[in-house]
Amino acid sequence: MAEGALSRRVYNEILGRLLRGEVKPGQFFNRRQIAAELGVSVAPVLEAMLELQTEGLIESLPRQGTRVRQLTVEDVRGQLIVREALECQAARLYCGPPVEKDLPRLLPMAREIDAAELRSIEHIREEVRFHHELVSLAAVPALNEAFERVMKLGLLFAVQALHPSHKYAPKSSHVKLVNALVSSDADAAEAVVRAHVQSGKEALFERWTGAEARRAHRRPAWLGE
Repeated sequence: MAEGALSRRVYNEILGRLLRGEVKPGQFFNRRQIAAELGVSVAPVLEAMLELQTEGLIESLPRQGTRVRQLTVEDVRGQLIVREALECQAARLYCGPPVEKDLPRLLPMAREIDAAELRSIEHIREEVRFHHELVSLAAVPALNEAFERVMKLGLLFAVQALHPSHKYAPKSSHVKLVNALVSSDADAAEAVVRAHVQSGKEALFERWTGAEARRAHRRPAWLGE
């Protein structure tokens, strides 16, 4: 197998472990162990980790190694700002006929998400997939790539913090969102997407900030697992 294909396989494996919560915030990676588990040399592992580090999912510490990044409230606020900007711009491009044409596919997806249990990572993944489908209607590959990258960070945050508290977020209807995007009014489309993306996030931040404060009272810093 070509070196590039090997590093992509390693990347997908490590990413999957991150997004399934199999490796915890602050936990260090053993590169040689990963290479042995996957039957590859250390080189593709290093290449995959470099890409994951560029995406902000892991971090390297001098003389310590590479570990899962523990996201802060500031990290996630930044992620949401970028996500909001991408989705709002995409909505201005795809609102109207592209949405109307795709209603037979989008509405069943929206209904399924609205009916799903919020307290599950699977629900969050499906919601991200749905929003990716909307962004793809803009037919701008660079927008798709940027959205996919920023949502990896969002999924990591969901694994680390949102999942335990997600029941407190109010439901924002995806069916209503789709129906509103049938209009060709770009300003209205941007406004409805912005409201949807922002819905419930402040309450979650407040709860997580409180949890962080309680952890900080018990110990001075994240010590890993």
